[in-house]
Formats: sequence, C-alpha cells, structure tokens
Amino acid sequence: MLHLSAASQGRALQLRRRTWLTMAAASLLASCSSSSPEKFQATFLQPWQSHETLPLVEWRRRLKLMHDMGCSEIILQWSATYDGSFPWTMPDALIQLLFDEGAHQGIGIRVGLPYDEGWWNALRSDNAQSLPDFLASTQARCVKTLEESRWPAQAGFRGWYLPYELDQYNWATPERRALLLPWLNAIAAASSKSSTQPLALSTFYSTLPTAGTLAGLWTDILDRVTLRPMLQDGVGVAGLGNYAGLEPLRVLLLNRGIAFDLIVELFEQLPPLPNTNGAFRARPASSDRIRTQMSIARNYGADRIVAFAIDPWMLKKS
Repeated sequence: MLHLSAASQGRALQLRRRTWLTMAAASLLASCSSSSPEKFQATFLQPWQSHETLPLVEWRRRLKLMHDMGCSEIILQWSATYDGSFPWTMPDALIQLLFDEGAHQGIGIRVGLPYDEGWWNALRSDNAQSLPDFLASTQARCVKTLEESRWPAQAGFRGWYLPYELDQYNWATPERRALLLPWLNAIAAASSKSSTQPLALSTFYSTLPTAGTLAGLWTDILDRVTLRPMLQDGVGVAGLGNYAGLEPLRVLLLNRGIAFDLIVELFEQLPPLPNTNGAFRARPASSDRIRTQMSIARNYGADRIVAFAIDPWMLKKS
C-alpha cells in the first residue's frame, strides 16, 4: 500500500526500490497546518532501510509534524519485505523507537505484517498453481508473525495491517474469490488473538476493464471475514473522478454499518522518464487539490481520514 492504487499495479514493486525522502512544498504544509480544519486522524508510513539512519531528533520532528496535523495513529505499511531485489526487515529497535517517541505525541502504532513482493506477479501469472502457492506461503508467514510478535504488549499498539491491496480486477471471478476468502479469514482470525481491533487492509478501484465490481467483492468478503476496509481515494493517479468508482463500495459499507477509513493520497503521479522502464515518478499534490479531497473526505462517512502519506509528501526541512 503496497498502498498506491489504480491502473499501474506493478508500480508496487518499483516503489519498494525507491527512497521517497523528498521535501513537500510549503503550501502543502500550510493547507494542513494546525490552524486549518484540514486534519488527518492517521497517516501511513512506508518504512525503508534508509529510515534506519535517521537521527532521533529527526524522528521527533517528523512525529511532531504528524501530531500537529491531527494524527493519533501511524500505520506501518509493513514490518518486513521479502522475495524481492532488496529484502529487508525493520529492526525491532526502530519499531520500538516509534512506539516510545509516538507515545510522547499521543500517537499509537498499527503494525504492518511482512510483505512478499511477489504479490502482483502471482496475480498476473499464467501458472494455475502460482497464486495458491503464494497465498499459502504468505498466510503461513503472516500467522507466524502474529503468533510470535511482541508488539501487542506495547501500550500504543493499535492493531495489525495486512499489506496486500484488493481491487475488483484481480478478484473478479468466483475461482479467485474462493482462494481469497479462506486466506483472509485465516490471517484475520490469527490477528484477533492479539488485538481487539479488526485486521485492516487497503482496497482500491482499478481502472482496468473487468466484469468484477468492488462492492461485489466486498460483499463476499464481509459475509465471511471481519476486517477494517481502508478505501484508497486513488486521486494521486486517476484524479478526482476516481471517487465515482468507489461510490458503490462506500454505500455498501455505510448501509452495513461497517467502520472504514478513507485514504487521501497526497501525491500526483508524473509521466515516467524515457529509458526508465516506466519507473514511478510523483510530486506533492497541490494545496488546492488536497483541499478538494479533504472537502469530500469530511462528508464521506469514513471513520477516519488517513494520509498517504505525511512522510514523505508533507515533510518540510527546517
């Protein structure tokens, strides 16, 4: 969420290989300043190996910025990545630092489970056994993490996040959903043993043509599994019109009384540069666009408005 949504699904793998420490425009910070009604309740944080080198004073600056923008929770996108070009496990000391320093700002931590970078390849594979094998292996790793983790004992622990995003394109068929639902149920059941909060995961409206619908997918899911859906607004890639694709799912969740979050994307995708194999490029969104998103978000019916992401898109160097 990973988190980023919309048509370019392989973008997730490209993002893993990029360090996003970029300075957001001062106008963005002004649009969500402490005196502004444009507030978030939570923000994602995609941990990278480069975060290991940040000094404590810089972590404190970033956490204060998140607090000043209204956040009482950080959602770690993952605690480890594997089966990619640059596998990495977030050091326990760094996670502990976030718990400790976040507590000083009144910020809790929702911990992301390990992320297998083969997710999108497994979904695209022509090998009929690739996806079942992938789901079996990721389920086993997630359950093992849930059973062995020490983070639920932390006072600021806010639950678990499953870092695999769901769209209506890849899960359109009954055969695919027959694989998905037991996988989700097993991980959600394991998470409930250490958290009273439902397992959270992101969902997005894919612009790829398909007979599947997002509301139909989530009707099947919610009939079987207790989860906390997080709706990506998709504006960073597909524009403000992407809210129309989410509308049937929003109505479904409101009608069923399901608590959900709305993820507001704070970036704007740029065309790839020549000879870069389509590598993802983005810049901070304009303050006008964010104000429009937040105007929608305040009346959306979501339990919380979640930023994607204050770090890096709203960082401002001192």
